[in-house]
This record gives sequence, C-alpha cells and structure tokens, in this order.
Amino acid sequence: MLQSNTKLQIEHLLLTLVLSLALARILGELFRRIKQPSLVGELLAGVILGPSLLAILAPDDSMTILANVAVFFLIFMAGLELNLSDIRKSSKPAFLLAIIGFTVPFVSGYYTSQFFGLGQIQSLFVGLLLSITAIPVSSMILMEFGILKSKIGTTVITAALINDIMAMIVFSLILIYPTGTQTAFNYSEVGLMGAKITIFFAVLAAVIFVMKKTNMTSQRVEPLIEKLKTKEASVGILLSLGISIALFAHYFNLHFIIGAFFAGLIFGSKFWGEKIHVHNSKLISGITFGFFAPLFFVFIGLEFDLMSLRDSAPLFLALFSVAIATKIVGGFLAAKITRFSNHESVAIGCLMNGRGMVEMAIASIGYSMGLIDSSLFSVVIAIGFLTTIITPVIAKPFIYRTMSKHSTHSKTKQETNESELKAPLDTTAKNLPEIS
Repeated sequence: MLQSNTKLQIEHLLLTLVLSLALARILGELFRRIKQPSLVGELLAGVILGPSLLAILAPDDSMTILANVAVFFLIFMAGLELNLSDIRKSSKPAFLLAIIGFTVPFVSGYYTSQFFGLGQIQSLFVGLLLSITAIPVSSMILMEFGILKSKIGTTVITAALINDIMAMIVFSLILIYPTGTQTAFNYSEVGLMGAKITIFFAVLAAVIFVMKKTNMTSQRVEPLIEKLKTKEASVGILLSLGISIALFAHYFNLHFIIGAFFAGLIFGSKFWGEKIHVHNSKLISGITFGFFAPLFFVFIGLEFDLMSLRDSAPLFLALFSVAIATKIVGGFLAAKITRFSNHESVAIGCLMNGRGMVEMAIASIGYSMGLIDSSLFSVVIAIGFLTTIITPVIAKPFIYRTMSKHSTHSKTKQETNESELKAPLDTTAKNLPEIS
C-alpha cells in the first residue's frame, strides 16, 4: 500500500512538472517574442492552471519544496551576477538614485498600508516590496532599447544593484518581528536579533578579509580548480559554499535567502577568475532559468487568487498607484539633483519600476511565513506582475526623446565642427593670390 501511494505521488509530481514546464515555456517564449519578460508568461501559466481559471493544479507539499529550492537558485544567481567592486566604483548618481528610489516607495507604501488598516509588520513588508527594483528586469529593458552601456543604463543598473542589497538587509530586519504579531517591538528580542544580524555580517566580512589576506582569490583558486579531474567540480564546490552560507543564515534566525544572496556576492568572479566564473554561471543559469524559475513562477500563479484581488480592489489600486508614482518621483528627484535632463530623469524613474523576480521571491517567503495573508499576497503579486509589464511601456517615450535629443545634439556638434574646420580653409583660400 505504501509503495502504491509513493508511486501515485511520483506520477502526480511528474505530471505536475510536465504541465507546468510545458505551458510556462510556451507562454514565456510568446511573451519574449512581444518583448516582455518571460516571467510574465510563466506566471500567467500558473494562473491558467491554478484555481483562478482551469483548476487543473493546486499547490501541494512537493511544489512548496521545489519552490523553496527555486528561490535559493534565483537569489543565489542574482548575487552571482553582481560585483562588489562595481558598488565601490559606483558614481554619485547611482548611490543617490538607490537611496531615494528605495526610501520614497518604502515610506509611502508603509503609510498607505497603515491607512488601509494593515498591521505594522504587514505595512513594513508591503513598503519593502514596493521599494524593490529587480536587476534582471531593468537590464533586459535597457538591452531592448540598446542603452545598457550608456550613462543612463549604467546608473540604473548600479542603483538597482545597491537597491537589491538594501532590500535584503531591510528584509532581515523585518524578520525580527515574531511571525504574525501585530504588537509593538519586544526590545530584548530586537537586541538579540540585532546582535545575531551583526554577528552574521561580521562573519561574512571576516571571511572576505581572510580570503584577501591569504590571497584566496582567482590567482590561487583558478589553477587549483583546473587541476581537478572531476567533471563540473567547480559548480559542485560553488553550490556547496552557497548552501553552507544559506544554512549559516538560517541558524542565525535569518532567512536562508539572505545567506544565498551574499554567498553569490562573495564567491563571484573575483574568487574563481573570469573563465571559471563564466562557466559556473552558465551552468547554474541553465538550471535556474531552464527549470527552477519557470516552476517557481507557475507556483506563484497557482497561489494567486483573482477573487481575493477583486475583493481588495481599493487597496490594490492605491498600492499600485503608489508603487508607480513613488519610483518615478524618487528617480526623477535623484536624477535631477545629479544633473540629468528632464527627459533623462523621468526615463530613469520609469526604469526603476520593474520589480519582477526579486519582489515575487520575497513575497512568496513572506506569505509562507505568515507575514501576509493570501489576499495581500495576491495584491503584491499583481503589482509585481503589472509593474514588470508596464515599465518598458511608460519608459519608452522618454528614452526615445532622450536618444533623439542626443542624436540631434551629436549631429549639431558634428556640423559645428565641420563649419569650424571649413572656416579657416575658406579664409586661407581668400588670401591666396589668383593664378592667371
């Protein structure tokens, strides 16, 4: 009987995987062809298969486990794609954009949630979700417009990078609150948790310090890895390190994604060397975005409840408006302070709106921990979903005006240079004696 139940569970899991991956890949490809992020199609696949529409699949324990593993890979991959040295080299506009672009939506989201009667922890969590800017979404949009390496592009990407790190730190602070509580701070618990967070980051800083002092960088690691005969040994070592730091964070009562994110940051290209880092990233990216990410977004779609979203329409409309407006206003103010033009400033504010993967991953964790209920979960997922779609639409006209202005400026400058070059030639020609 036990063997029969196990067989049925395996069959159910495999059927779930086939349906989820097949529809997620089809809709993901469809959305990419219309220049939208594939995660939009993958999320829509979950909505179609789930209780909101066809009710073919429903979340179960096996899907929950796979979703948690997917979150690890997504956040670990996000850390691997970032570079600590890029943060140190970041310009003033990027730092200011990150700080203002995070703070304005966070505070606005918190007070809007409080106005609608949400508890303190829920309000803080919603504020955090509204303040996120997802690097994958921003980079994809910038590449679509061909401005990834422009001043606007590098500013937005660097700001999104700093924004994600701020989000992870604030998330770890929100976890100080006991699950589901709506009461005031327990200051002794806050002190204990603050000490744990301090120790966690101090240990990470010590690891980086020891790595530098012992020269445990690419110059030493790369030759050692190349001597190994085991196929894909470096990927296994990298994942082991990532999982170890995720467990370390978990034992300190932080969520494992905090450890996964910073593990990706620490054990990036500087540790392995560019060649091995690119090799590892490609393999982990294939596993993540080929298998785990589609399953994760399908799972999110299965949890999404259209009926509860309808019942929470006023809260949804208010938070959605705040999410869009505060990112644009925050980005505009920061960009203007750092001397971008009006069109550039609005474009930067619009580009900071894409929340995508990171927001949905943190939202799913908050939901699983009881920080938010199913109704609020559906609201914040819908906001992440719609802001990901709408970001390139609202940014497009301002980017094109900026590009057109730069093109006109370049053309005018070129004509000016040509006329300046021609002027002395004309003067010389006039001064030459006539040849009879």
